[in-house]
Amino acid sequence: MTTAGTQDWTPGRGDALLIVDAQNDFLPGGSLAVPSGDDVVPALNRYAAAFRTRHLPIFASRDWHPANHCSFVEQGGPWPPHCVMETHGAQFASGLNLSEAVIISKATEPESDAYSAFENTDLDQRLKKSGVKRLFVGGLATDYCVLNSVRDAVRLKYSVVLLEDAIRAVNVQPEDGPRAIEEMLELGCQPATVESVGLTPPRTPAVLTDLYQLAMLKAYHDRDMNQTAIFEFYIRHLPAQRNFLMAAGLEQVLEYLETLRFTQQERDWLISSGRFPADFVDALKDFRFTGDVDALPEGTLFFANEPVLRITAPLPQAQLAETRIINILQMQTMAASKAARMVLTAPGKTLLDFGLRRAHGAEAGLFVARASYLAGFNGSATVPAEPYFGVPVFGTMAHSYIQAHHDEAAAFKDFAHSWPDNTVFLLDTYDTLQAAHKVVALARDLKKEGIAIHGVRLDSGDLLQLAKQVRSILDEGGLHDTKIFASGNLDEYALEQLIAQQAPIDGFGIGTRLAVSEDAPTLECVYKMQEYDGKPRRKRSEGKATWPGKKQIFRTFDAQGKMQEDHLALENESLPGEPLLKPCMRQGKRLSPPAPLEQGRTHGARQLDQLPEALRSLNPAPPYPVHISQKIRELADRLDQEPS
Repeated sequence: MTTAGTQDWTPGRGDALLIVDAQNDFLPGGSLAVPSGDDVVPALNRYAAAFRTRHLPIFASRDWHPANHCSFVEQGGPWPPHCVMETHGAQFASGLNLSEAVIISKATEPESDAYSAFENTDLDQRLKKSGVKRLFVGGLATDYCVLNSVRDAVRLKYSVVLLEDAIRAVNVQPEDGPRAIEEMLELGCQPATVESVGLTPPRTPAVLTDLYQLAMLKAYHDRDMNQTAIFEFYIRHLPAQRNFLMAAGLEQVLEYLETLRFTQQERDWLISSGRFPADFVDALKDFRFTGDVDALPEGTLFFANEPVLRITAPLPQAQLAETRIINILQMQTMAASKAARMVLTAPGKTLLDFGLRRAHGAEAGLFVARASYLAGFNGSATVPAEPYFGVPVFGTMAHSYIQAHHDEAAAFKDFAHSWPDNTVFLLDTYDTLQAAHKVVALARDLKKEGIAIHGVRLDSGDLLQLAKQVRSILDEGGLHDTKIFASGNLDEYALEQLIAQQAPIDGFGIGTRLAVSEDAPTLECVYKMQEYDGKPRRKRSEGKATWPGKKQIFRTFDAQGKMQEDHLALENESLPGEPLLKPCMRQGKRLSPPAPLEQGRTHGARQLDQLPEALRSLNPAPPYPVHISQKIRELADRLDQEPS
C-alpha cells in the first residue's frame, strides 16, 4: 500500500464522504467476511466526524439483496448468500456512526448485480444536487465494491481521494488488493489517511506509555501469560474540595482501544532502542485490543471506590492500556467535575472555557474544552474543540488589538466592521468607564449601518463595581440588550460571590483555575487488577488495599428523584437500584456508534439535577453513602487468608 504523504486534504465545500458497504456480512463472522474488515470502522468514524462537524454530505452504500439474488451460488452466481435485505448481515456495522448520512441501496433487483455504489442508484444525481465535485472514498472491499465505485466516480468526472486506512481487500487472488489500489491511483485518485485529511485528533501511539508496561508485556510474552484479566479504574478518595466527581473521557478511551496498534515505525524504534528482543517486537505486529469494556456513561456522577471503567481482556492488552486510560480519564474527570461546580453555582449564566493558554499542554487544553462542555458550559475559546468534538467556540479581541490602534474608539469601530455579528468589545485596556461611554457613542453610528453591539467584556479590577457602573452607562445610552461578560482569574468561588452580590454580569470566561483544576489539581485514580485467569485478586498494601472481584454499582433514589445511596456489589449480585456500569465494547468492537457529546451533556445535566442539595454546595458535605456488599467483604476476607 502507498503512503499518503503530507498534503492536507482537509474537506470543505464541494466535498462528500462515500462509505462503501461497511456491513455485518463483510465483517469477521459474516457470511462473506473481508479479512480485518472491522479495522475500517474506527477510521471511518473519524472521517465521518470530520465531515459531520463541517456540515458536509455523507453517503453510505449498502448491498441490499433480495433472497433470490443472481450473485448467490444457489442462483448460479459466485458468492454465498450475503447482505440479504432486512437481515442482520445487511445492516451496517454496529459501531459505525452514520448519523446524518444518506443511505444508498444497490443490487436490489434479483436479476442484476452491482458492485458500484453508482450502478442503478441515484447517487450521482444526489451528489450533483449537493454540489459535490470531490469524493472521499473508503469501505469494503478494496478490490470489488470500492474499486468499482471509484471507477464510476472518475468516469462521472469526480475527483477522488482514496482513504487508505479505511479500506480492506477480499484478496480472492493474492495481490488483488494492491492491484486495485494501483489501478485507482492510475485513474488519478489521491491517497489520504485520517492524519492527512486533518482536523481530527491524532491517534495515540502505542508506545505512549510507561516503560514498565512494555517490560511487563515482554515478561508476559516470555511466559505465555495471556489469560483473561479484569482491571477496574476508580478514585480511592475524593479531594477534600469535592463532594462528587463527574465521569468524562470514555469516548477517548474507546477510540484509543479500538485503534491500538504498534506501527512499523514504533516497532523499528523498539528494536533500535536495544531494550527488546526481535521475537517480542515481532509479536507486537498483530497486537490488537480484543477485550470488553464496561463503564459509567459520560456525565455520570460517582464517588470514591466506585469503578468508572472496567476492562476484561487478555492480560497483556489489559495491562498496556493502564497508562493511557489513567491519563485520559483523570484529566477529563478533573475538568468536568470542576466545571460542574461552576454550572451549579451560576445557573442561567453563559460559561465559557478560556483555559488553553494556561493548560498543561495542548491535549490537556482540548480535554478541558471538551469536559467543561460535557459538564454544562456553553462553549470554549479553543478552536479545534469545534471540529474535533463539536464544542461551540467563541472569541473576539485581546488588549493588543486595542493597543494596535491609534485610539480605542477606532479599534471598536474597525472590529465591528470586520465582525458585525460578533460585536463584543473589551473595555479595560485603558479606562473601563470611558470605554463604556465610547461604546454608547459608537452604537448610534453602527445602528445606522444595521450593526448592533452584542456585548462588552470586563477582564480586571473590581468586577462587581465595574459591572454595576458599566450597566448603568449602557442602559442610560439605550443599550439595554448589550450583555456584560467578565473574565480574569475566576472560579466557582468567585462566581458564587458575584452572584450573591447580584452583579449584573451575564456570562463568565473561566481560564486558569478551570484548566488546572486549581483547588484540586490531581485525583487519586488507580487502575487495579481484580481478577486473573478466573481467580479474584486483591492488593493488600497498607492504605491502598483493593476490593476484589468484578463489580457493579447499584444506585437508589428518594421519592423526589434525588440520589439516595450507592451499593458496590459483585457483578453477579442482584441489588435494588439502577446498575450504573454499562457495556460499551465486546471483543474489541463497540456495541454502538460513538456517542455524540451532546448525549453526555444531556445526561450530565440530568445527573446534576438528581444531586442531593448538600452535595451541590461548594463547602465540604457529609460523604454520599457508598455501601460495600457483604459478598465483597467476604471475598476480601477469604483472599486475605490465602498465602501470598
